[in-house]
Amino acid sequence: MSESEQQQKTKKRASSPSSQPTKKAKKVKTKHLDPKILELRRTIQLSCGSNNLHKAIEAYERLHVKESIKMEPQSYYNLMNLCEGLTDRQSVHVGTPKTSKASFKDEETEIEPFAKEYTLEERRKYAFQLKKEMDEMNLPLTENAYTALIRILCKSHDIPEAVKLLDQAEATPQCKPKLRMYSSIISLCCDVGDLDGALSIWARMSSIQRKNKKGTEVIVMEPTEKEYCAIMKCATMLGDVKVMDRVLGDLAEDVLIPSMETTDAIVSWFRSEHSSRLESNTCFDSALDIVKNLPERQSISLGPLQVLVQSDFDRGMIQWEVSNDVPIDCKTGTLKSGCLTGKTLKPVPVTSDAWKAMLEMNERIVLKGELEEHGKMTEFAGGGKGKKRFVDQDQLDKREQYWKEFLVFLEEKYGKPYNEEEEAESCKKRLDFVIDGANIGYYKQNFAKSPKHVDYNQIDAVIQHIEKQNMSVLVFLHSRHFTKKMMPHWAEKIVNRWEEKGILYRTPFGSNDDWFWMHAALWCGRHTFVLSNDEMRDHHFQMCAHRMFLRWKERQQVHFDIFGGKKIDLFYPDVYSRRIQKLDEKCLVIPKPKRGDENRFLDGAHEADESAPIEETYVCIKQRNS
Repeated sequence: MSESEQQQKTKKRASSPSSQPTKKAKKVKTKHLDPKILELRRTIQLSCGSNNLHKAIEAYERLHVKESIKMEPQSYYNLMNLCEGLTDRQSVHVGTPKTSKASFKDEETEIEPFAKEYTLEERRKYAFQLKKEMDEMNLPLTENAYTALIRILCKSHDIPEAVKLLDQAEATPQCKPKLRMYSSIISLCCDVGDLDGALSIWARMSSIQRKNKKGTEVIVMEPTEKEYCAIMKCATMLGDVKVMDRVLGDLAEDVLIPSMETTDAIVSWFRSEHSSRLESNTCFDSALDIVKNLPERQSISLGPLQVLVQSDFDRGMIQWEVSNDVPIDCKTGTLKSGCLTGKTLKPVPVTSDAWKAMLEMNERIVLKGELEEHGKMTEFAGGGKGKKRFVDQDQLDKREQYWKEFLVFLEEKYGKPYNEEEEAESCKKRLDFVIDGANIGYYKQNFAKSPKHVDYNQIDAVIQHIEKQNMSVLVFLHSRHFTKKMMPHWAEKIVNRWEEKGILYRTPFGSNDDWFWMHAALWCGRHTFVLSNDEMRDHHFQMCAHRMFLRWKERQQVHFDIFGGKKIDLFYPDVYSRRIQKLDEKCLVIPKPKRGDENRFLDGAHEADESAPIEETYVCIKQRNS
């Protein structure tokens, strides 16, 4: 093709509609919209930003009702949520602390001092008027809209209507159920003492399943600490031992460190007259049946709360002793005071089944970009933060090829994947440390005029520190760190030395380092640590098993500090697990929140701010005979 022909072709492509930026196309769209439609849309959006229901209702009545201006579906959804009450929302952040929302500065969003206050009944009336209009126009409601309506009904204490609306939501194809749609009904049932109702909603929520490509049904919704806490309070109010047993066991498996509200709910049970029961009252048989039908959990069960024999119970010998703010020897895990003085906390490992499941999940995240259990497969890669990159089929094919080569490397160097039953034969060569090279290389490198490349000397210093302790390492660094543009000439000798030792793995372009070093750690088993200060939130959010991931991280991650580029301190996991656990059949220990706990929480129920204590303390509960 001649140069002139190429130029003409380029001009045609530049002038074609498909080549125009998407931003310009969006601007063209709004030009043909009625200005009053845009006014209605913008007013409701700004009103949501400032929680100004009065301003939104005024625009709705003036433009939509009186002037018959068309209202867009998103405006319906926004106004429904505004009727529900945006300030009452409690957002849930899995594994990260809650952050306060920035206040709006725009003068248009400020609430007028004379703005009308709406009663709950008025809010309900407007919300269901919107729903009626949408039904008449055959506009389907989304999960967000159904959740807002259900919450309004729950605030009105109208459980029957809330359950009817839940039936409708589950039957709507456009509505993809989420936990929040069920949570408000569970909380209301617990508040009014309807334990059967709360457990029925729990069972119903847990029965919502989706199938992955293998045809396996996977549960996608489980209660959070908020729901567990509400059910425990209700079980305490009614004196239901069996429900308390089940919920406390699930809570201990799901929440490493409970919030103070949850801890108080547990203590309230043991201080109640009902804690001496061996069996639930007969009136709770229906609740017990529901609990029995809940999905089985692959968990380390706490077992029954009461273990005294019936003869002791008949003599009224059962009692509980509670000690608060008990300090611990962090080196040994030994409790220093209280009713369990001298008792030692134990490490609680990830189960063998959970370990295998995580290995499989990690591989699926690599090859597909997301887990099928999340509800749909996407064409995007990346973790829970940052801009996601579009991945075409060619890139997926390359990634799969790179991954196959990596698995061959692992098997040739370290043997078959970790198998607890065959641990002695599972690895040809022991691997003590998997090293996140980039995390170490960029550590303390954000000062003024710092180099763009990683600190190769710093990574090397860490490697030498570990090798001097007669431990083996495998360093993972992305291939971009070895390009001429990124790697300085003086670092070549260091990198060559790593390769001669066989301790370096270059992760390929188009891939995430985390996938590779995490898989190597899981592949090689429980004796392999991960050296990184990264909190691994990308993987945390992508894993459908948030709970097992956090427990794996607690037992396998080693943190570090580096002084002057040479002095290295390694911080190994505690010899015990800081989580709810039974020390024996009659002793229960609950960790209390302390400062710096943000990354240990699963649902953001507690925010460990400056008011939280620095020291690690526990609530100890002991069953004793008198």
